Amino acid sequence: MTTILGLALLTLSLPVGNTAFADDLLHSSYKGAAKVDPDVADLTSLNVRMSHQAVQVPSQLVKEQVDLSEVRAARSMIAPSPKAAILEDDNHHRVVVLSATEEGQVQAQVLEDLDFSSKIPFIRACTDQRRCAFDRQPVTGGLACVAICVQQALDPEHE
Repeated sequence: MTTILGLALLTLSLPVGNTAFADDLLHSSYKGAAKVDPDVADLTSLNVRMSHQAVQVPSQLVKEQVDLSEVRAARSMIAPSPKAAILEDDNHHRVVVLSATEEGQVQAQVLEDLDFSSKIPFIRACTDQRRCAFDRQPVTGGLACVAICVQQALDPEHE
C-alpha cells in the first residue's frame, strides 16, 4: 500500500514540476540565447491593434510625427472604418500609432527612437502592392493594410 501511495505522489508531482518549468520559460527574459531587455520594444514581433476611436498620444511621448502623404487607406464600406492602428510588442510597448483621416490620408506617430523616415519607401511600395488605397475589407484593408506594411518595414529580420 505504501508503494502505491508513493507512486501516486510521484506521478502527481511530475506535472506540477513541468508546469513550473513551462511557467519559468514563459516569463523568462531570455529569447533564444540572448537576454531580452523588457524596457526595449521587440520589433521582431509587433502586434497590430485597431481602434475605432482616434488615439491621442501625449506629445512628450512622440519622438517623430510623419505624414505619409503618398500612402492612402481605403474606408470600409461594410463596417465603420478604424481611426487608429497601434503597433506594439508583446510587452505592450507601443512603437507607432497610425491614424487615418476621413479622406484616407495616413499619419504616423513614432514613439521609439527609430529611423522611420528610411522605411517610408518600403511602406509606400508595400501599400501600392497590397492596394491599401482600394482594399475596403474591414479587417485586412484600409488602415489595417497600411499597418501590416509598417509592421513588415520595422521588422529587423526584414532587412
